Order: sequence, then C-alpha cells, then structure tokens
Amino acid sequence: MKNLIKLVFTMIFATFLLTACSDDPVSPEVQNISGKWDGIINHPGYDSGTISLNILENSNNLSGTFTMRLVKNNGVQNYSGTIAGAKTNDKTYSLSLIGSNFTWISSLDLNSSTLSGDWESTSRGNISGTLSVQKN
Repeated sequence: MKNLIKLVFTMIFATFLLTACSDDPVSPEVQNISGKWDGIINHPGYDSGTISLNILENSNNLSGTFTMRLVKNNGVQNYSGTIAGAKTNDKTYSLSLIGSNFTWISSLDLNSSTLSGDWESTSRGNISGTLSVQKN
C-alpha cells in the first residue's frame, strides 16, 4: 500500500512538472544596450570606416559618446562626439550622433548582439549610409 501511494504521488508530481514546463515560455526581459559597441560604418565618399559607440541606456533614454574613423585614398578623418536617443520599441533605437559640425540620425535594430541600420544627415548636405556594431 505504501508503494502504491508513493507511485501515485510520484505520478502526480511528474504530471505537475510536465504541465508547468509545457506552458508558453515567459518572454525574456528587454536587453539593456548599455556598453561599448564596435563595428563598421559605410559613408559615401570614403573607402571604409570604423565606429565605436559607448552607450548608456537609462529607462528608454540613451546617451553616450562615439568615435569614428573614415578612410579614403588620400587620408584618414577622425571624428568624435556625443550620442542622444531613445528606445522606440522592444528592439529598435533612434540615435543622434552629434559631432562638432554635423548631426546624423540613425534608426538601429537590435538582433542578438548586433545593432545595425541606416543613418542620414542633412546638416552637411543630404548624405546617408549604414552602420553595424557589435557589443563587446
């Protein structure tokens, strides 16, 4: 009789565990993008470019700094400035990169540990490009 009670109890407990595990999974928390991000930037008129973003996410607000190195056949140009922006939905961010003589506006999508998307500027003519950075 004791063995039968143990068996029934074990089966009920196992059924409980299986039922709990088969429920819809709980959504993971939204990832905070604070930290250092390094990658590439495509800019018309330049052969290649690298960019580093240091982002601080506080609630849905973004701030930080950036450095950028653009290379073309006759030399290298280095830029730096500040970041301002906001989280626009679960995996999309709007960033402004503000340099000493330009402002670029970007819409970046988060995919795993990569932020990527388009940027545009009207402060120095209508130019646009893409950027893709990975979190360190």
